[in-house]
Amino acid sequence: MHIRIRSLLFPCLLSIGLLAACGGGGSPPPMDGGELAAPSLDAFASPTNQNPITLTGAGELGATIQVRGGAEPIASADVAADGTFSVDVMLNADSINTLLVSQVLDGIESPATTLSIEHDGTPPTTPTLDPVTSPTWRATQTLRGSAEPGATLSVTGGAADGSTTVDGAGHFELEITLNTAVASITENDLSLIATDAAGNASEAAMAVIVHNPTIALEAPVLDSQPSPTSADPIHVTGSAEPGVSISVAGGAAPVTGVAGADGSFDLTVGLHHNAENTLTAFAVVPATGGSSAPATLVIIHDDIAPDAPSLDAVASPTGADSAHLTGTTEALARIHITGGMAAVDATADDAGAFAADVPLTSDSDNMLEVVASDAAGNASDATVLTVTQDSSLPTPISVDPFVSPTADNPITLQGTTEAGAAVSIAGGASPVMATAGGDGRFSASVTLNANARNELHLTRAASTVETIVTIVHDDIAPAAPDLNPLASPTNQTAQTISGTSEPNARIAVSGATSAAAGTADAAGAFSIPVTIAEDSTTTLSVIATDRAGNASAPSTMNVTHSSSTPDAPVVDAPTPPPTNMATFTVSGHITTPTAGVTITIRGGAADAMGPTDASTGVFSVDVTLQANMDNSLEVVSIDGAIESPAALVAITHDDIAPSAPDSAHISLGSTTLSTCLARTERINVTGGSAAVEGAARVRVLNVTEGSTTANATAGADGSFSTSITACRGDVLRITATDAAGNASDPTEMPVG
Repeated sequence: MHIRIRSLLFPCLLSIGLLAACGGGGSPPPMDGGELAAPSLDAFASPTNQNPITLTGAGELGATIQVRGGAEPIASADVAADGTFSVDVMLNADSINTLLVSQVLDGIESPATTLSIEHDGTPPTTPTLDPVTSPTWRATQTLRGSAEPGATLSVTGGAADGSTTVDGAGHFELEITLNTAVASITENDLSLIATDAAGNASEAAMAVIVHNPTIALEAPVLDSQPSPTSADPIHVTGSAEPGVSISVAGGAAPVTGVAGADGSFDLTVGLHHNAENTLTAFAVVPATGGSSAPATLVIIHDDIAPDAPSLDAVASPTGADSAHLTGTTEALARIHITGGMAAVDATADDAGAFAADVPLTSDSDNMLEVVASDAAGNASDATVLTVTQDSSLPTPISVDPFVSPTADNPITLQGTTEAGAAVSIAGGASPVMATAGGDGRFSASVTLNANARNELHLTRAASTVETIVTIVHDDIAPAAPDLNPLASPTNQTAQTISGTSEPNARIAVSGATSAAAGTADAAGAFSIPVTIAEDSTTTLSVIATDRAGNASAPSTMNVTHSSSTPDAPVVDAPTPPPTNMATFTVSGHITTPTAGVTITIRGGAADAMGPTDASTGVFSVDVTLQANMDNSLEVVSIDGAIESPAALVAITHDDIAPSAPDSAHISLGSTTLSTCLARTERINVTGGSAAVEGAARVRVLNVTEGSTTANATAGADGSFSTSITACRGDVLRITATDAAGNASDPTEMPVG
């Protein structure tokens, strides 16, 4: 032992440089009573996305550093000549790693220094940006939206980069300066990226804001509003051009107000309850009725309180100064605990799990009330738990942090108690005993009740003081995710893969140009942006991993990207005559017949769709026309998500009959009695301007004779001329039929 002390102290006397090293970060740990001390560790940031990580610190010359608790049984490295060490440690991915760092010299192992490091290799989901005002004449723009709580939101593409921190409810607000040019339109292509505390960066959300200094009436600028909120109504405030009317729609009822002399406005808007309200605001010039582009504000109304939190068991009475409360509540809810020595706040994670250490009032019954409040401010009923603190009781067993839920079985439960104490652990599949070492540390292999919530009770021999910890075992993998279909082929590389899985599962997508990930919500729904390869077929593979680390079988989906655009459909009659039928059939063919190609026709009373023949490309689709007006129909073929250019069909609908022919503008020729005896004489029937509807077909019937008719087509001014066999005293019936086939009422005129 004397020799080892010299090996530590003597080198520090050799030079000033080494003396400085021994007194700094590379100083070897001190000896305590001749025992080997635990190594000292340099600070390490947690969480981290590095794997492996490099731990550094100081140890005893000649010692070997050993690290347990990572993904490998032991990581090791030797202490360098200056008393420092550097050791690479592979972590358990996406979990909290409790690392035990010790040093071994001459066969003697020191106590361990404990370091808790969380590994997080999952990037945040792509930020969601609220609608922006574009175009705008303003040099700044306030961006609002949502991203992973606590992440750093960075924006590039404007006149200057900007960043802010996403709040605990997942909201962000950031004012940026735009690129501008005097008397010129300038496009700002903005990129928004969320980076979590571990350094993982999300996919970029993109937004284009056009700066246009010549805009006459700009959309209102809306102030941010708390969302979600339990308030109703709310005050929608903002600024616009002074004196303009402000109209807000999308709430429970439309609301109108006027911007003041300074341009500010304040409108009271009622909301649809417990729903997402997309409020759209317009600025309107009262004199002209001219309207601005819209400004949009999304407000979620929520006045439904969370359920009272569910608490895990806590030992009582206890000699501890604080109680470690764990439980579940609504995802991301804020937890407020009162009734102890001091109030404590915590936040539930995205699965609703929370933990908090509550200081207790000594020698007292601490009636703890635990209340959950959601992001809208709705507070749950209180869950009440009484914990009796008795300072005469011994300090309870302390248990190291553990992973729950876990798929491991058995687990290794570690902690601290009195030196040499026997520790009894009950509540698992079978009781377990362990003995603490001279440093009070113990380690026990505990077999859990499979796929169940295990409430473990730890006690020392001959002691009734308990420590209770709850560990959930789960080794059942989620079912393969259920994927919503994606249109294929597509000409867009940016896609969003969505579906449902086990609630709160982590979702990983591979096969895209880069890996993507997200988290299913409490109902199991997920939506993850991905980028597929150009002009090829991408096979996307989606795996759900539950919080215990169990991975599902993959669900796969093929999505084909194509940069080519199909030809416009060929229609049989691009300019058909007017019709009085409510439905018109558009027929034609596509030049390259392909299975699954559909036809969509826009411009009628409603969009119409129909299939094409896979072998011939022929189609026939009925379209309901807009009544009594010209219908400009756009006919496109759609293959997956790729749409062709449009073929045009111009057709007029008209079901209004012409007016009866005007006898005041119609003249009949005369006849004689002698010629009428043989019924051989023809008389002229002449209509002047406005006699009938322009371009109408005119029919003249000799009602007296019964079968003789004559026809003519009116000019654009409604005039016409024809002749018919008739005698004096005969009655002629004249009708007009327009181009759509509508017939007028008849006009009857006697022959003089």
